[in-house]
Parts: sequence; structure tokens; C-alpha cells
Amino acid sequence: PSSLLCCPPKAEDRPEAVVVRLYEAHGSTADAWLQTSLPVEEAMLCDLLERPAARGRLPLEQRGVRLSFTPFRVLSLLLVLRQ
Repeated sequence: PSSLLCCPPKAEDRPEAVVVRLYEAHGSTADAWLQTSLPVEEAMLCDLLERPAARGRLPLEQRGVRLSFTPFRVLSLLLVLRQ
């Protein structure tokens, strides 16, 4: 796989959320699906300071969250969990 997941910590300012960082490691474009057993209520792109990006909300599909990578791109996602 060309997309790698970094260890997800809890979000610093949002105890009901987890931050997930993924990156494309082979210098190519790639599409990937992020699947989890966590009860995700909302998924959104965020910056490195965990601030949601404008228009960063990602649709939750049956297969998970679909992501697109350009070469060496790092994506940060904020996964808000159901309480």
C-alpha cells in the first residue's frame, strides 16, 4: 500500500474526537478507503493544528471514508465519535 496511517491520538481540544494522519509514501497518486470499527459520527479534513478545513467535511459511506492522495501528500482527519 502506498498510503500509510500514523498512530491516531485523541484530539487535544475535542475529547469526543480522534485525529488520524495518513500520507502517500511512494510518490504517486492514490485513492484509499479508511475503515474503522469506531462509532464515527462525522469525518472532516483538518490542518496540523486540528482545525477543521473549510469544506473539509467528508461523506461517510458504507465502505468508510474515501480519500485521494497526490504524491507525498499528508492528510489529517478529525473523526468525531458518537457519544
